[in-house]
Amino acid sequence: MKKFLSILAVFGIAIFVFGLITNKTGANKPVFNAGTQDELENAKQISLGVLRDRAAQRAIGNVDEFQVQKVEIDDLKMAHMRVRQTVGGIPVWEGEAIVHLNQDGSLSTVTDDLKENISVNTEPNFSGKEAYNMAVDTYRGRAKLGGGENQIEMFIYRGETRDHLVYRVETPRITGDAEPTAPVSFIDAHTGEKVFGYDNLQTGSGSSLYSGTVTIDTSVVGSTYYMEDLTRRMGTFNMNNTGNTSTGTGGTQSRFTDTDDVWNTTVQRAGVDAHYGAAKTYDYFKNVHGRNGINGSNGPGTTTAAANSGISLVASRVHFGSNYNNAFWYQNMMTYGDGNGTTFSPLTTLDIAGHEMTHGVTQYSANLTYANESGALNESMSDVFGAMVELYARGGSPTADTWKIGEQSYTPNTPGDALRYMDNPHLAGNGGYTADDDPDHYTERYTGTADNGGVHINSGIPNHAFYLMAAGGTHHLSGTTVTGIGTTDAARIWYRSLTVYMTSSTNFSGARTAMLNAATDLFGSSSAQYTTVATGWCAVGVGSCPGGTPTPTPTPTPGSNLLVNGNFESVITPWVMSGTGAYYTNNGASPYNGTGYIYFGNANSRTGQTYQTVSIPSSATGTLSFQLNVTSAETTTTTQYDRLFVEVRNTSGTLLTTLATYSNLNKVSSSTSYTLRTLNVAAYKGQTVRIQFRTTTDSSLITTFRVDAASLQ
Repeated sequence: MKKFLSILAVFGIAIFVFGLITNKTGANKPVFNAGTQDELENAKQISLGVLRDRAAQRAIGNVDEFQVQKVEIDDLKMAHMRVRQTVGGIPVWEGEAIVHLNQDGSLSTVTDDLKENISVNTEPNFSGKEAYNMAVDTYRGRAKLGGGENQIEMFIYRGETRDHLVYRVETPRITGDAEPTAPVSFIDAHTGEKVFGYDNLQTGSGSSLYSGTVTIDTSVVGSTYYMEDLTRRMGTFNMNNTGNTSTGTGGTQSRFTDTDDVWNTTVQRAGVDAHYGAAKTYDYFKNVHGRNGINGSNGPGTTTAAANSGISLVASRVHFGSNYNNAFWYQNMMTYGDGNGTTFSPLTTLDIAGHEMTHGVTQYSANLTYANESGALNESMSDVFGAMVELYARGGSPTADTWKIGEQSYTPNTPGDALRYMDNPHLAGNGGYTADDDPDHYTERYTGTADNGGVHINSGIPNHAFYLMAAGGTHHLSGTTVTGIGTTDAARIWYRSLTVYMTSSTNFSGARTAMLNAATDLFGSSSAQYTTVATGWCAVGVGSCPGGTPTPTPTPTPGSNLLVNGNFESVITPWVMSGTGAYYTNNGASPYNGTGYIYFGNANSRTGQTYQTVSIPSSATGTLSFQLNVTSAETTTTTQYDRLFVEVRNTSGTLLTTLATYSNLNKVSSSTSYTLRTLNVAAYKGQTVRIQFRTTTDSSLITTFRVDAASLQ
């Protein structure tokens, strides 16, 4: 077997070399033109050769075991091969790479999220069915599970301290009698512990029935018309104010029918909006970006058309549940609630339709994991293209409403407001997750576990980046001015970055890189569009501005600091320091300002903490901020070996919450390069608590955490 694999490997390399030699017969001779099967195979072999070369330099495993998921040649005649990393036939969670080739077959770049030095026993100790039982035992709604297909898959998952063989167990509950949810649990296949989890129900929000009189495409059988568009392969169905049952068939779902093709009854109107929104979303992606439907091939179909049993339709379902205040994309369908009439009216208009269907586009391209920064990008992509679908359908130039999400449906009795605002995310209703929800700068981001790690909360950061790229403006916090390039060019860059350069684990920094690559492909690396993308991300605190200007570090708004001696000048008091890993200097070489600061780690196998007891009045804003510098000898890009915890404890020292965790993964190149960190302690207003910094370090390679300019307001 080993000999056979070796022969294959040599043969693969030979093909790769042959491709390059063939190309050398003519300078810059095009290799990719028509996207023929031979060209796709050539692109695959060249790309595999690139990855084999990387494998010779990095411990990413055997490339010949990787799963080739897609090879395509785009309209720029560039080739792209997407692969999934596997070990022993088991896929690695978020272990992906995309090889990008120029038209002449030369390497353009590689989107590389492959995991190095994977070490795990690939034989499970129990079955997937047993893992399912372990997952649902932790879920309070076990008796009401249903309304969707359970999924049990095996992966290798890289945890904080080691690799795990896991079962990914998805157990949806979409019954209509409670808040729908699709919890995902990663169960260690050796120990049975849950090592990671998130909710995979990808939700959105939008407007109601105010598109006026519109034309929709329907079908007819005899004298009966159906709300089914056979050209776009989309259909809209009535859930009759029920949800799914345990059969998973969609509950009481029925077809919308009519006798005269004039859809004007009360029940039909929500269907008209959903049907119209689906059509406009399809047309936008088709006419602007050249995409044939959600999955690129006029699918994914889930329901057979009444008028033609050979056509499978992408389904939109309206009147879901009772007074349901949301809409969601799940298992290849759009689902819309009617709202309760106060928080929302029916969530069936253009920006919602665009939002939900873009979740599908994301699923069938980058498949951004619906948690943390990748999840916030997932939500932002849906907000951005929901806004672009609305703009496309309405025609004309952007208006103030273009940048509002859910403005027609959200609080229908309050005109002018919205659920989210791309031009000014801080206008959103403050949920108390950060000092000024929604954040629009990276230093303000939410770092807790609620909302799947802030997928809706932190979407304000990339949302505002898109607004600045399209419309231009000066960021109120960083002071960076962005020259807008218009919605058309900005959207083209975002679409190409999503479908060509992003992988499931792409974070904000990776999105910036993906968009710069897309801008280079479309307009050139010296173009105004490229500069605007770089400046737009810099404005929201991600990456440097063009010309190497560092990311601007905003300073906190001056106010009454509840912390005494937050600048750590002259003495450490009234801060209380203990342990071998906490230090103070009054004349340090690397302060943020002044001369004094506290620092942690600085040696191996250390623990230590520094705290101050403070009374937080109810009138306070509840914002803790400080400047943080992290330097480290660690080289890993995936594992937190040394940590600094920012905690709130009661006056007896009992932990109340961990506000944030920083590690060697946050390291920078210079001991004088600080980043402003802003955390929310509003939940403790009216209480006396300890604000504590605490560190733990492992037995090798030193990490140092420096803290200065601490403020609590």
